[in-house]
Amino acid sequence: MRKTEWFYLMGDDQDKLNRFQEAFERGQEGQISNYEAWLQDHGIDSERTDQEYLKQYFREHPEKAVNHEEELEEVAEYIGFFSQRSNVYHLPVVGVSGIGKTQFIQTVSNLLGQIEPEIEQRTYRADDFMELGEEEERIFEVRDELRGLDKVVVYVDDCEWAESESLIESLRVIEGVVEDAFLVTSWTPEYWRHHSEDVEAVLPSSTEIHLSAFSEKDTLEALNQITEVLSDDGLDLPEEFLEEIYRYSTGIPGVFTDLLLASLRETFVKELELGSTESVSAAAEKLNLAGVEETVYDLSDTKVTILTHMLLWNHRDGIRPSQLVDLLDRDKSTVSYHLKDLQTEGLVESEKQGRSAYYQVKNQVRPFIQTRITQNGEYNG
Repeated sequence: MRKTEWFYLMGDDQDKLNRFQEAFERGQEGQISNYEAWLQDHGIDSERTDQEYLKQYFREHPEKAVNHEEELEEVAEYIGFFSQRSNVYHLPVVGVSGIGKTQFIQTVSNLLGQIEPEIEQRTYRADDFMELGEEEERIFEVRDELRGLDKVVVYVDDCEWAESESLIESLRVIEGVVEDAFLVTSWTPEYWRHHSEDVEAVLPSSTEIHLSAFSEKDTLEALNQITEVLSDDGLDLPEEFLEEIYRYSTGIPGVFTDLLLASLRETFVKELELGSTESVSAAAEKLNLAGVEETVYDLSDTKVTILTHMLLWNHRDGIRPSQLVDLLDRDKSTVSYHLKDLQTEGLVESEKQGRSAYYQVKNQVRPFIQTRITQNGEYNG
């Protein structure tokens, strides 16, 4: 019995050795089965297949980015109006996560710098403004930077990630130090609606700029622009492949960019033909995009309220169930039941830290949930 088992293992080991040798010889011939090599074989620069790389590229080359053209012109009109007057103006830019608010602001800044270089511009992230009283140095650094500037456009990005009281107080400080300024702030819709009254009391807005999802035509154009960045030779991807990406992403730039990159990887993993719609479907499943619109649409009011509070709770670690219990004034078992359901539905994820679990809305589904909240006017929970 032992001899038979020993010979079986020896045979298994020999097979493993043979496969190892075959793989070694393939490597000697340059046949490497990894994603980077596959990308290279298809003329794609692997270093460019990264969301952050693409974001930075289009921020540096706004002329190549498909953007919200009508909204850009609207902002340009307001800044042009401001340039001939002395006052403090405020323009909130509102859009779901991944819609391209940062890209939009960077494009405004870049284009304005080209046509009116004498207008001073300053850009800040809202979460740079620490809580006053604890780490108040940064906002006063900003105050000192802005003091004395004759005419300045100030961009405050990612307001949804700042602690609300600190942000509003920071805007008050900025408003108090500049006499001739145009402030552009960016917000997710639920965060803007929840805090707009407090902001307006400090810094009334001239109007609101709402960024919408791209049309199918603009999405396909944007995807083609991205593929030109990925490959110097360009990628000739079938139109049905790009249309499938649009269908799952509904024209949200952050989503269709992630889906394109994930589809390329699925093409490699599943050994599909480049441009296969099957790769898009597989990537959509992995990113929890398959059926997400229907899932979000069918959510109960209670679940939408929970998700709204989770989005408004802007701590990057997430929120604990006990904190949701306090916010919702519901018993722990009810909150836990709904959180478990939301996890099963692929909308929420959790992470254990010590004895506590922290929950947050998954990044890829945030825009779909924010759209649902916006459509239903459910901001305050």
